[in-house]
Amino acid sequence: MRIELASLEDGKGAFSHTYLAGDLDLADDRLQLIEAPTVQAEVRQRGSRTKVTGQVKARAQLECDRCLQPVELPINSRFMLEYVTAEDYQAQQAIELTLEDLDLSVFDGEAIDVDELVKEELLLAIPDHVLCVETCKGICVRCGANKNLGECGCDTQEIDPRWAGLKKLVNSK
Repeated sequence: MRIELASLEDGKGAFSHTYLAGDLDLADDRLQLIEAPTVQAEVRQRGSRTKVTGQVKARAQLECDRCLQPVELPINSRFMLEYVTAEDYQAQQAIELTLEDLDLSVFDGEAIDVDELVKEELLLAIPDHVLCVETCKGICVRCGANKNLGECGCDTQEIDPRWAGLKKLVNSK
C-alpha cells in the first residue's frame, strides 16, 4: 500500500488498512502472524517533510526460547516517523544528528510505502527473548522432553571430562 502525497488535502490525511494473510513477508522464520495486522495513521506534510503517526495492531505466534512451545503475543505498536527527501537529508548531514533524527526516514518525495513501515513496526515490537511462562523449565538436553510436563529421568549431572579419570580411580576402590 502506498500513500501518494499528491492525494492529500491541505497536506493532511488519514488512512486505515487491514492486511490479508500473506500480504506481508516479514522474513523472520520465528514469527508467524495469527491475526491480520491493521494499521491506522495520520499523515501531515510540511514543506519537504512528511510526518506519519499511528498504530499497528496484530497477534503473533512465536516459540518459547526454552521449551519451544507456541506462545501468542499481542502486538500494539505506536509509531511516529518523519520522512524527508534524499536531498534534504544530505543537506542535513553536515549538522550533528539529534535523538529526534532517529525517527527520520528518506523517501522519494512522492509516496510513502506503508507496507515497509508496518513490517518494520511488527519486527520491532517482537521481544528478543520470549518465554511461555516466567518459570519455564525448558527441555532436557539429553532426550528433548519438555520439563514443564514432568521430569524425564535422565541423569543431568554433568561431569567435567578433565576429572573423569579421577572419578574412575575413586570408584575403583
